[in-house]
Amino acid sequence: MSIRPTLNVELHCHTVYSMDGLMSFEALLRTARAVGLDALAITDHDTLEGAIEFQRLARTRDVPLQIIAGEEKTLADGSHLIGLFLRRPIESGKLQEAIGEIEDQGGFCLIPHPFRPRDGLFRDGLDRLPLLENRPAGFEIFNAKCSFAENRKAAELLATKLAPFGGSDAHYESDLGECVNAIAWEGDLRTSIQRLLERRAPLQILGKPQREQDGERTYAPLYYRVKKYLEL
Repeated sequence: MSIRPTLNVELHCHTVYSMDGLMSFEALLRTARAVGLDALAITDHDTLEGAIEFQRLARTRDVPLQIIAGEEKTLADGSHLIGLFLRRPIESGKLQEAIGEIEDQGGFCLIPHPFRPRDGLFRDGLDRLPLLENRPAGFEIFNAKCSFAENRKAAELLATKLAPFGGSDAHYESDLGECVNAIAWEGDLRTSIQRLLERRAPLQILGKPQREQDGERTYAPLYYRVKKYLEL
């Protein structure tokens, strides 16, 4: 029996196009190569501009790294939803409408940091879960920026029809690759991720665990205070 090749994929990261990101194309390319990524999804906050631009740069320079255009949309209640394989930005702040926008353009839905108190889609319970069941969709069982308790609680969703994935939630280059998904290659990148989200393909999540006493990680606080003034 032949062994299917695998891809190392980052499904949740940010660039300078996010209001809190500091990752240029050069930094992303350099670090992705260093950590052995085959593909990554750029999921900037409330914009698709950076993902499209970085895709263009990768094509222009014939870079082997595959870039997925995504967006981490802030919904009306402050919770976050990721769309992958997008051609247009997500406009609606309502969950059901945002899901429709993503799927209308052939994209997939991901739920980042589902139980994080300030912006997790399920922070108040699982009442919205039925909107995402029975479709190719994933939830972030491991987020490198979440607390041990939040990641552990995400494991409760394993009993649902959603597929687990991990994300580094990288905002600058030292974060990239903190969590990598090793997925089966199914002939092309989109099909490989679709089969993952349909729970029809094996997955290995390679992430750096936190200690149980760790709270939510706070990192580079000075950078976030000064970025808007420096126009980085």
